[in-house]
Amino acid sequence: MSRVALVGPIHPLRGGIALHTARWASALRRAGHEVQVFSFERQYPGILFPGTTQFDADDPVCDLGDPPPQAILDSIGPRSWQATARALQAYAPDVLVLQRWHPFFAPALSWLARDLRRAGVRIVWMVHNARPHDGPAWLWGPLASLGYESGDLCLAHAASESRTLRDLGVSGPIETVEHPAPEAGERLTSAEARTSLAIDAEAIVFLFFGHVRRYKGVEVLLEALAPLGGHARPWRALIVGEWYYDRAPAMSYIESAGLASQVEVVDDFVSEAEAARYFAASTVVVLPYREGTQSGVVPQAFANRRPVIATDVGAVAAAIRDGENGRVVPANQPLALGEALREVLDGKKFSDASITAASAAASWEPMVDIVVGAIRDTATD
Repeated sequence: MSRVALVGPIHPLRGGIALHTARWASALRRAGHEVQVFSFERQYPGILFPGTTQFDADDPVCDLGDPPPQAILDSIGPRSWQATARALQAYAPDVLVLQRWHPFFAPALSWLARDLRRAGVRIVWMVHNARPHDGPAWLWGPLASLGYESGDLCLAHAASESRTLRDLGVSGPIETVEHPAPEAGERLTSAEARTSLAIDAEAIVFLFFGHVRRYKGVEVLLEALAPLGGHARPWRALIVGEWYYDRAPAMSYIESAGLASQVEVVDDFVSEAEAARYFAASTVVVLPYREGTQSGVVPQAFANRRPVIATDVGAVAAAIRDGENGRVVPANQPLALGEALREVLDGKKFSDASITAASAAASWEPMVDIVVGAIRDTATD
C-alpha cells in the first residue's frame, strides 16, 4: 500500500477541480492506497472570485475518505504554506500530487513542492490548464512555469496542454491521460426529469452545462439557434450554470432573436444531483467553445448516456466520434454549429453503444496507475 498526499480543492469547495480531487482520491483508495487530501481553508480572496459563493452546501457526491480532508492551505497566506508543508512532512507520503489549474496558485503550490522534494518525495503535477483562459499574459505569464522541476512528473488531459508545458520550459516527463468520467450513479429517466422541469416530452433539448465564461461561446450557441426558431420540431435550449461575466447582452439577444420561449437561462451553481436532472432531460449536450483545452462536461455527458456536439478546440472533442457519439464542428462558426443542431431536429440518431464505450474508456484506472508508477520510479532511482 502506498501513501499519497493529494493537494487540491475538495468539498465543501465546489467546482470541477474539487470533484476531480474527490474522485481521484476515491479511485486511489479503491485500489488499496492510503490517501490524505490537503485542501484550502481559503481558495480565492472574495474580491477575486467572480461567482456568488465558493462553497457547496449540499452533501458531497462521493465519500471524502478516512482520514477526512484537511482544509489547511490559504492561497495567499505564506504562514499556511509553512503549516501545510509541515503537515505534509508529518504525513510522510510516497508521492505528492498537486492539482494545478491557474497560475494564481503557483506560489503556494510551488512552496509545498519544494519542501517535499527536499524530503525525497516524488512530485506529480496534475495540470488542468498550463495557461489561464482569462486575464492578460503579462500578469500571469511569469507564474505559469513557476515550481516545475526536471524530476517532477506532469499530467495533462490534453495533448495541447502537454505541448504548452514544453513551450513553458518544462523539461521533465509529461504524460497525457484522458479526462476520466464521473462514476455512473442512479439516473432519472428522461420522462421523470422533463416532468420535474416542465419540458415537453416530445421536444429536442439542447443542454449547455457548466460555469459560463466568455471562452465557452454561449453567444455562438445563441447565433446558431436563432435560425432554428421556426423549426417544425419543438425544441428547448437550456443554458445551465453560473455566469462569470455580464449576461445582459446575451439576454438581450435572446429577446431580439425571438428565442425567449425556447431558451432558458439558469444562472446558478448547480449541484451534482441537480445536474443529473438536466442531463437526463437533455437530448444532446452542446459545447460551443471558442477556445479551450479540455472539458469534464464531455465525459459527464457520456456517463449520463448523452451525445455531445462540440467545437474542435484543444482536446474538448477528442473523445467524440463524429456522427457516432456526437458531432465535431469548427469553432466560432455559428452556421456550422447550427447545421449540426438542425441535424438533431431533423431526426439524426447517435449510437448508444458508441456513447457507452466512450464512457467506459474514460476510466480512473490510468490516473491511479500513473501515481503508483511515479512511486515505483522514485524507489528505483
